[in-house]
Amino acid sequence: MEPLIKPSTKEMVFAITPDVPASFTVELESISELPVLFKLKLSKMERYSVNPPAGVVPPGQKIAVVIRMTAYSQIPPDVFSCRDRFRLETAPMPRTESADIAELWQEVPPKTTRFQLFPVKMVIGDDSRWKEIADKMEAEANLDKGRSTTTPSETSASVKSTTYSGEELLRRRRRMADEIEREISERSVQINDLKRKIELSASNQGLFFLSTPILFCSSTRVSSLNAFLLSRCCRFQ
Repeated sequence: MEPLIKPSTKEMVFAITPDVPASFTVELESISELPVLFKLKLSKMERYSVNPPAGVVPPGQKIAVVIRMTAYSQIPPDVFSCRDRFRLETAPMPRTESADIAELWQEVPPKTTRFQLFPVKMVIGDDSRWKEIADKMEAEANLDKGRSTTTPSETSASVKSTTYSGEELLRRRRRMADEIEREISERSVQINDLKRKIELSASNQGLFFLSTPILFCSSTRVSSLNAFLLSRCCRFQ
């Protein structure tokens, strides 16, 4: 939707000094052919006061809205990281008859309402004491921000280090797999060699082996024969 109001600023800037309320004035200019309803909402009602908080802007005219911030005897802790915002709501006036602003807003269809957001920025006014303290606070804030922020070069180096660690781990796993494969191959050779020796020894004793581990013998004392073969197996190890 096209805007109905052209504000004189995109952010609210407050110059704060000790024990003096800071103020900021924004002009709202109507760029509509119809009267425009407006109201200004705050994120922290206890910190600001607005005059007027709502009203009507005739076509092609301007209205000045004064915003005051509560006076501070000490520098606010969020002076360099203020997240306060103002929200300007505007809508075409539903009827031309004069009425209470709150009643007119109740008649406004939600789909016709426009929204604009204004961030708040605080700066230190002309006070030497506060400026010195604020400079120290800003330096500490920048130092903390630098500690918590990772530069692109540091980020790329961290990623590269992680990649190298992954490649090294993969190489180690491959070496381990090769060693296991070699060990299995060596064991297979030893087993085959042992089988040949057992077969040779068994043939000398009149035994016949098949591909299965079942033994055939003319003797009925199978248990004694198995014990004999077991002793031969142990001898060839």
